[in-house]
Amino acid sequence: MAAKYSNDYFGINRIISAILAFFFGGILGIIVRFLEGNVVAGIVRLIIAITGVGALIIGIIDFVLIILNGKILRVL
Repeated sequence: MAAKYSNDYFGINRIISAILAFFFGGILGIIVRFLEGNVVAGIVRLIIAITGVGALIIGIIDFVLIILNGKILRVL
């Protein structure tokens, strides 16, 4: 059963999502993918996060994308 969120990061509003993306973007992106039922994307984000700087880069990308259009990066 995949959860459907109207906004990214658990369905919360854009400002709070941007703040969360700034501080916890790499970790929350992994959690959101698994909660949506997209296991492959969750594993890919997990592998990128384990490499070190990958989580920081994804967090910055998610932060910018949430500010611009309200959605986090969707690779898979």
